[in-house]
Amino acid sequence: MQQNLVWKPWIAPGVEHLSLAITQDGVHASSHLIQSIRGNSMAATYVLRYDERWRFRSLWLKADNLGQRSLTLHRDIRGRWFVDGRLREDLGECQQIMLSSSPFTHTPILRRSALPTGDSERFCVAYVDLLSLRVEARQQRYLCQQRQSSHSVYLCESEGHESIELTLDDGGLLVQAIGEFIRVRQDILRQAESA
Repeated sequence: MQQNLVWKPWIAPGVEHLSLAITQDGVHASSHLIQSIRGNSMAATYVLRYDERWRFRSLWLKADNLGQRSLTLHRDIRGRWFVDGRLREDLGECQQIMLSSSPFTHTPILRRSALPTGDSERFCVAYVDLLSLRVEARQQRYLCQQRQSSHSVYLCESEGHESIELTLDDGGLLVQAIGEFIRVRQDILRQAESA
């Protein structure tokens, strides 16, 4: 299955276009985003790879904010994390990756957990700040507030951030993060492209 997804920030200017391919061999996501983050204009390109069970395997990231910088993350099958080729033992408890300013990285976490309504789960994530390219371990908690055949609603609580409400479609892809991102519908994209 292959999909193209587009999100825009709730208020600030910007856009993220992500191509997602899900095969029997794993999950591959490549994205381009342009945003204003904390008063800084930035552009970034990233490629994420997961195995067939949505377990994080690698990230390649290039960011441009007053100069180009890049970052690679890799998690081997023994659960060891490497940042730019160097072992990072402080990330050893992390299960997934979370990119600041990108809504997609909620999806692998929630696709793997499939929480019933009323249940919550805490995750340790390798959090990547897109402005500084700093990587640190953070705790995030997800509470499933509602699960229906067409969508699910979660509350996400993350260290150092206000909690946000997430709505995901029936495929587990983010539709909106209240106050942060909203997905642009495909029919609106087609109309804009043909105009």
